[in-house]
Amino acid sequence: MTQAVLHQAPALTVARRAPGRRWLSAAAIVGGLVALPVLALAWEALRGSAGLWPHLLAYVLPPALGQTATLLLGVGIVVTVIGTSAAWLVTAYDFPGRRQLEWALLLPLAVPTYIIAYAYLDILHPLGVVQGAIRGLLGYSSPREFRLPDIRSMAGCIMLLGFVLYPYVYITTRAMFLTQAANLVEVSRTLGTRRGQVFRRVALPLARPAIAVGVSLALMEALNDIGASEFLGVRSLTISVYTTWVTRSDLPGAAQIALAMLVLVVALVAMERRARRRQRYWTAAQRSRAFAPHRLPPCPASRRWPSAWFRC
Repeated sequence: MTQAVLHQAPALTVARRAPGRRWLSAAAIVGGLVALPVLALAWEALRGSAGLWPHLLAYVLPPALGQTATLLLGVGIVVTVIGTSAAWLVTAYDFPGRRQLEWALLLPLAVPTYIIAYAYLDILHPLGVVQGAIRGLLGYSSPREFRLPDIRSMAGCIMLLGFVLYPYVYITTRAMFLTQAANLVEVSRTLGTRRGQVFRRVALPLARPAIAVGVSLALMEALNDIGASEFLGVRSLTISVYTTWVTRSDLPGAAQIALAMLVLVVALVAMERRARRRQRYWTAAQRSRAFAPHRLPPCPASRRWPSAWFRC
């Protein structure tokens, strides 16, 4: 009897390992399918492009790299500020219209970026409604006398992409705020942290991984954008890929630039992960409680000036 059991044990072990091997094989197949476009891009890049890189290094890449770095830095700051503050506002506070604002903050993702660029340019055009109304209020009669800064610039592109892509940070950061244990905030309050400092000293450090994920997605989308960037006059690396492929009819060269951009993205993600490699996050999910928003008091009706509402 004992020998029969011993003979059956290896068979049971093999049977238990079989499902794990199947899952591993399925994951390997999915990973291969995901990596297939990158491998095809690398294969195309290996074909070479005679005389491309001297031209790129001399005339294309220096301004493209500078404008791309400026664009990514500006968009990263804008999406971080707007997405994180909006996520904390609708999570930590309760006020009239909060439930509508929760889903309304996601609406910029529903419209393509270049459509929003066309709409903003039409609205903010020197002969448009907005600048015409401002000149009417100030007593000017011509765009030559007064006009707002042109939106077709680096600053305009940064603000537009920031206003469109901040939901990536908002979604991930709000999910982190909602899953944070309420006792962490209560302990910080017990230790003397004022309500205005809870966000900066407790919630923000805990939400850093979620913010990093959202910012990474937003920057990848900004780097991938070509329609709005070209329309607003920003010559990014993506536009260099497009012009190399279409204008110069050089597909291998465009593939090489695209692979260089991929290396840049991987380097940015690796740098962020290395910056927080010493940080650890723990949460007791079984004992955590939902985050209870703080009810904001209504403003008195006597305060009619808009600046008074910010002090309520």
